[in-house]
Amino acid sequence: MLRFKPMLQILFLALVPCFLPAAPVYSEPREPVILDRISVTYPLSSLYYPVVLSGRQLPSLLDLPIVGISLYAARRGKLAPIPFQIDHRDRRGQFEIPAKEKDKRFDENDECVFMVADAGERLAALPDTVEMSGATEIALTDPATQETLFVYALVFPDEPPEKSSRDYVAYHTVNDTVETETYRIAYSREKPFLLTTVNWKEAETRRYSRDFTDTMKVRHRGKLFHQFDFLRTEADYTSRVIGVKDGPVRVIRRTMNRIRVLWKLRTPRIAVDHIHYANAFFMDTRINPRFKPGLFFSNLETLMTVDGRPHPSLPETRVYTDTAREGALFDGKMTDRENLLNVTDGRSLIVANQYGKILITLEIEEGSPIRARPYSMDDENALDPPENVPGQFGNVGFISIGWDQLDTSVHHLVFTVFMIRDISVEAGFKMLHQAPSFLH
Repeated sequence: MLRFKPMLQILFLALVPCFLPAAPVYSEPREPVILDRISVTYPLSSLYYPVVLSGRQLPSLLDLPIVGISLYAARRGKLAPIPFQIDHRDRRGQFEIPAKEKDKRFDENDECVFMVADAGERLAALPDTVEMSGATEIALTDPATQETLFVYALVFPDEPPEKSSRDYVAYHTVNDTVETETYRIAYSREKPFLLTTVNWKEAETRRYSRDFTDTMKVRHRGKLFHQFDFLRTEADYTSRVIGVKDGPVRVIRRTMNRIRVLWKLRTPRIAVDHIHYANAFFMDTRINPRFKPGLFFSNLETLMTVDGRPHPSLPETRVYTDTAREGALFDGKMTDRENLLNVTDGRSLIVANQYGKILITLEIEEGSPIRARPYSMDDENALDPPENVPGQFGNVGFISIGWDQLDTSVHHLVFTVFMIRDISVEAGFKMLHQAPSFLH
């Protein structure tokens, strides 16, 4: 009998827990660490700058399904999704429009885009509130001030559990128009690479102002076969929209264009991407000549401008350049001060009125033979060949030369336009000079 006592004790100890209430299970709260950290040097001096990061700059996201990637930022310790988009570029650097987002993986040519204004503070660790499979801390450091802002790229097995509802820019297919909370731009139906309407959105009334543009002009001048006068205008273009991507941060709208050279002979196709953000738009042009223009042309120059129009309801408008900061008034009368604008250096100008400032710059690839400077004509009686219609009221833009010196490689230039309601002229030029490069 005694030998069964140890067995009874063991059985008793095994059965007791079955009749007792379960004890609570405690564990330390899990704080997911940042799996990867990436540091990027990027201008942060303006909240209006878009941040464009290539896949090469985000190696921890490479080859991951795009559908599972989302961007977050922290404010006062709280993490929330921000507007962003991923756009695909091919190996030649051109946007893929359209692209199959759900079947696509993030590669080194792709771009992840968001706004400086949406970046936030740094977190010590990510909160354990979402089921994610990876995380990357992206630190953006301004090269001038060393200020650093942070964005977090979280990766999920499927689609993210939440997304930002903010949409900075909208495209309307019916009338080929782009709208934001700052501006509205419409394009020509016949020549869709041309702007036809530019409206400010008034801050107080939230209505769009009267259009202050008359027409967008393009002039190509030079010598054909090195002896005959050559002049082509926007009327000599054929143009069509071939694709649009409307995302929450930017709209990418591509036109394909050709210029009539002689009779039915036309140039190779010229791709122009109009890229719109909340307070900015870019005219991104890629040219790939099939032959050296200098074989047939000499002294070839291009003039690209937007002509204004006088109207009693429109406010006074002035133009400024890098070296003419005192500005000149648009009044239909060309003055000595305005003539000085046509001999200034630099590739930046500002058009200003009570609605705000339009900051414009022309970015050209390093080593390109193309050279450019601002252009202004403000003479209501001046004729403009070949139409010879009188009246140029604040006709401003850029004149560029050196086109006959291009070779047969791909050439690239970008018109950058920021539309800012409340900014001084000096701060506007500073913003242009510190802006990130958008040449790819």
